[in-house]
Amino acid sequence: MAISVTEILGTDSLSGSRLVINDNFNVLASEINAMETYFAPSAGTITNLNNLSTEALRVGLSTILLDINASTFDILTNVKMTGNLNMTGGGVFRNDTSPTTLNDTTAGASMAISVGTSTAIPPYTMYRVGNTDITDVLDISLYSGSIGQEIFFICTEGSGDVGITGISGNLVTTGTTDTITLNKVGESVHLLCIDNGSGVGVWYIVGGQGYVLS
Repeated sequence: MAISVTEILGTDSLSGSRLVINDNFNVLASEINAMETYFAPSAGTITNLNNLSTEALRVGLSTILLDINASTFDILTNVKMTGNLNMTGGGVFRNDTSPTTLNDTTAGASMAISVGTSTAIPPYTMYRVGNTDITDVLDISLYSGSIGQEIFFICTEGSGDVGITGISGNLVTTGTTDTITLNKVGESVHLLCIDNGSGVGVWYIVGGQGYVLS
């Protein structure tokens, strides 16, 4: 709410207005003390608010972690949940797709592609794959992921074999050599990285369509 102080005119005596001046200072001091219940200038914190209404909210200084405004709600860092996420009247949409199709053209003469590296987990959830070369197999090497991470490989072109294998035994299947093969449009495999019991993530098949194990 607005505060008010008593104006001292140029014709007023300063000595005679001492009580008015002191009252004005007391009003201002009282309001500042009331605001400092919520604002701590030295600590740079705001606490004890019952309600906050704003058009936009940004968290982070040199690195933005959360950005909410009239048109977007962007979380730009990892989110850790310890409770349930209840979706009412909405859904969860996966759109984390590799912008490049992994195929015989992108692989080049080596006919080999790596997903992830020895120091970085696979960066996308969904990968389009395909092979128009019916003679040679397109080999996709899948590096280790983060426990709880999911990956989909979906065949979108060609009829040549796309063989997906793990690195250092990180892909666990019921096949003889732990290779997943896709070679028809529409075939897919859904992998989940789980703890092997020693804190190490390994990939398991949890779904798919038309894939072959060998």
